[in-house]
Amino acid sequence: MEKSFLRRLLSTLGVEENDVVYVDGLALKIDGSAASTSKLPFHSWADFGWRNVAAAYSDMRVKYAEARHLLASVTAPDLATAEEVIEGISAAASYFSLAYVGGDLNQGGEVVVDVALVGRAPHKVGRKPQPGDVLVTIPEFGYTSLAYRFWREEHPAVRRGMDMLRRPAPLWPLPQPRCVSASMDSSDGLADVLWSMARDVDIVVRRLPTTEEVERFAEERGLDIGDVVFNGGEEFLPVFAVRRGCSVEGPYVEFAEVVEGEGVVWWEGQPLRWRGWSYF
Repeated sequence: MEKSFLRRLLSTLGVEENDVVYVDGLALKIDGSAASTSKLPFHSWADFGWRNVAAAYSDMRVKYAEARHLLASVTAPDLATAEEVIEGISAAASYFSLAYVGGDLNQGGEVVVDVALVGRAPHKVGRKPQPGDVLVTIPEFGYTSLAYRFWREEHPAVRRGMDMLRRPAPLWPLPQPRCVSASMDSSDGLADVLWSMARDVDIVVRRLPTTEEVERFAEERGLDIGDVVFNGGEEFLPVFAVRRGCSVEGPYVEFAEVVEGEGVVWWEGQPLRWRGWSYF
């Protein structure tokens, strides 16, 4: 329901559905969450503050926007909690080279954090790939999915997922902008990215962008590896649609292709049954 509501709202506002808003050469982003739905058992309050900055920053970076300034609104039941959240926000701002220039502080029954970023927008990148494009990403999907389920266990794959969730660091290298026709980062799961990109085209997934470590863990526990990879979330990994004739080096792998179609994501000859995380 969340996605359809937002699409109706954006249509009413006359705004493009995208991860950032472009205004007069600037890129704007606001993102936030409530502790009741987004703070994990192993998060400190400082981790929670950091996580909300990283979520906004990841959306900016995947659009090639140069984030510069940060504002944060923090609601908390007491000042001590608010101070710890703000400590995490400040640490993340320093890590991502953002100027933390102010915000708002409120008292309330639970912790809610909203982060706004402002930056330069040298390129405009949407969400709609073209037939003939290939999708590339960093093949590290599945770790956060394991951490959600098995965070009490001492296993290297689970610990890695927990590290990704505690202090996300979306500073991955960017492909040449001339090669990229569309992009999204994965905050609500890889399935959500793929279904969001599949507008008037089909996307055919050829391989799972994960590691042998994740596959081995899933096999040992009898888990559906598709569920683990597609239906995680908060990986903050990029997915780029790369134009035909371009190659992308570095940590990226090709894992899907864009073809003519009507908006279906295909995996193993069937429409992808997972849709990713959604509120409401």
